[in-house]
Amino acid sequence: MGTTKRRSALALATLLPVWAAAATADPSSDPAVIADAVRQLDADHDRAVAAVYVLQTGGEVAAKQIAAGWPTISRLGKTRALDALKRLALSHDAALDALIQAARSDDEDLRDKALQTLRQLGRRGERALAALIADPAVGDLAAQLLARADPDFALLPLLDAMAERDGANRPALRAALAVALQRSVRDPDAKLLAWLRKEPAVSAVASASMALIGLAAQRAPMTSFVAYGALRSEDFPSTWRLLQCAADAGPSGEIDRWVQSHVDGPEEWMLRQAAVEASAARGHRELARAALKDTSPRVRASAASVLSGDDGSMLERATLARRDPWPMVRAAAVSSLRNEGDALAVVVASVDDSMSQVRAAAIEVLTPSPHDEGWDRIHRRLRARDEWPRVTAAAIDYVVAHCRADAAEALFRVVMRAAPGNALTEDLNNAARAIEALRALGSQEALAIVEQLRGTEGLPPTLKMGLEQPLAEDSRCARTAP
Repeated sequence: MGTTKRRSALALATLLPVWAAAATADPSSDPAVIADAVRQLDADHDRAVAAVYVLQTGGEVAAKQIAAGWPTISRLGKTRALDALKRLALSHDAALDALIQAARSDDEDLRDKALQTLRQLGRRGERALAALIADPAVGDLAAQLLARADPDFALLPLLDAMAERDGANRPALRAALAVALQRSVRDPDAKLLAWLRKEPAVSAVASASMALIGLAAQRAPMTSFVAYGALRSEDFPSTWRLLQCAADAGPSGEIDRWVQSHVDGPEEWMLRQAAVEASAARGHRELARAALKDTSPRVRASAASVLSGDDGSMLERATLARRDPWPMVRAAAVSSLRNEGDALAVVVASVDDSMSQVRAAAIEVLTPSPHDEGWDRIHRRLRARDEWPRVTAAAIDYVVAHCRADAAEALFRVVMRAAPGNALTEDLNNAARAIEALRALGSQEALAIVEQLRGTEGLPPTLKMGLEQPLAEDSRCARTAP
């Protein structure tokens, strides 16, 4: 007890000179007091608290000495200094410079606290955050904070940062710009168009355009951005981004012609694919018909998808569904035929395709149909023990949609595939789907199988829990049964 009192008295006696200096003299006129306070930031807690008090009232001298000594202050001392800098930075640029140094720290905790401090400083702090945006090490975080703190002010700094070196390749800047635009209340379109009139690099315009995707309120500037870039774009990244954005741009014959020139012109398949999708989005999907013969399977698949329901290309898409060497193309072509009754035979035949991706696509197309064409093939797929899980899952969905009571025994087999201790996750998931399908069928046979499964040994506990749930009194399938 006595030792503790002696230590407290000693600490108080040590602190008295510092407090006395702060109380009896103007610290801003005594650099020696300020210099000592900066050194005390690395001392024990009580000394550091007193030092922060002195520095908070130290004015420009304190701000400059903290900034000058920043490289030699310990991490703990820098964290303590933030409280003083927050007050000093309201009036002194040197304190703001020190906070910017702190925001660039490799120490995550110090960096985040410094950024939050800048955010709380009003317009002075916002200007500092704007200056940090161009720094790739910390600029992404600064951009996010500024976009939320003052979205109207943030717009131009964000756009200018995209025009800096590698700024167009920073997704976080686009995300921050999108946030700022959604929160802005002071004519953001005028700011966007004013920036465009400064003729920024095409790469920056293309990157900024990506931030406007999905923002209906900014459709007019989006159209201007894409039209500007279309006349000047030569590199792959900018062209690809502008083609993505063309889908959201407003009516423009100039943009339409530019998009059309990329449907079969560029060597890069990604540009041709983007042009196909943009043409369809802009109401000119007939331009995609030629892309059904593209050398790239990805382009052919995209063309088939956007041409779904197009009478002029149905025969060619049906041919792709059966004969294209690439499964992704056959699957896309099958899916594109979902609303075309004349191609039903092609879809049904695709249930027996050699690749699971195509088989699943065919079953998914047949699931919402009002007829039972293809059920025999689907039933075989459901019973096949070596079928891929994605096809089995599609077949179970078909059973429920069509109330196929004759599938009860096949569903029992699906559940039993999950009985071994080494069952795959996909088998467990399909077993759960099959149990729910049996409940949905509601037939006497289906409900009897549920009762049988309740007493079956070896089923995983998760499935047992599902089986123990009370049976529904009726079901849609039971109500519609003849």
